[in-house]
Amino acid sequence: MQARIIFIGNYKGGVGKTTSVLNFAGYFAQMGKKVLTLDLDPQSSLSEILVSNNGGELSGMDKRKALNYVYDLHIARIKKYHHLDLKFGLDIVQKYGKGKFDFIASSLFYEDGIGLDELAVRMEDNVEYLSILKNFLDFVLERREYDYVLIDCPPSNNLITRSAFLLSDYYIIPTILDRISANGVAHYINTVNKTYNRYCNDSEEGMLIKHYFGDSPKLIGIFCTFIRGQVRYEQAMINLRDTVSRKCDASEGDIYFFEEEINNYIDISRSTERGEVSMARSDYKELSISVLSRIEELEHK
Repeated sequence: MQARIIFIGNYKGGVGKTTSVLNFAGYFAQMGKKVLTLDLDPQSSLSEILVSNNGGELSGMDKRKALNYVYDLHIARIKKYHHLDLKFGLDIVQKYGKGKFDFIASSLFYEDGIGLDELAVRMEDNVEYLSILKNFLDFVLERREYDYVLIDCPPSNNLITRSAFLLSDYYIIPTILDRISANGVAHYINTVNKTYNRYCNDSEEGMLIKHYFGDSPKLIGIFCTFIRGQVRYEQAMINLRDTVSRKCDASEGDIYFFEEEINNYIDISRSTERGEVSMARSDYKELSISVLSRIEELEHK
């Protein structure tokens, strides 16, 4: 079966995107799934965690193993050496021992600190640049078998992030429970939809781009993080559901909210720092089971 590509995103920082990607990958792997994670965040937090807990250091990692290297070379080829046939090896895909899944790192230490955000600025807003990530991911998926590809998306709307929107099958939104975050979730969903429509439905090249990238990504659901057990969140959850439902594009349909919540347990954050899923708390384990069930439900609709 073809790998399902899922991005985890929110334009608000500090909502647990990286923690969620790590835990989903770890628990999916425990459930027998073959998983690849991809770090698109210029801060490289997920990469830092995985590399440092895999016996290495991100600052000392071979630059050819960073996603920055792929983008750097592709951008140069498009701008100056259009007919050059670039070839990459699979050594950029690293095996993570503790979680038993694979990952592709980005690095904030690449070539004097040239991060993915700076590389995105060098790109032009056309399909040739938007296709860099898909071309490379297709190359990997043709040679390695995965059930799921999990993408850690940064809180930004640059061309690299947009390419993740276009190539993905699904997405998940973690959020904290407050009014500002509720508005942000609705804005994020609308932006994903507008991005797809802009390139695949409303542009002169829309038919070509849609054929290349496929259908628009489906929202698996929204879940809440950093819940404190002693605080009553019932009204905040009602407000979240109401705000998101009212402010989202009607074409999105019913928005799914997971019943499972991620509590603000110190064990979860400490386990994440160690590059492990929490053994003491089952929050992400239960959510991971529900995410897989939700995907199965969406695929049988």
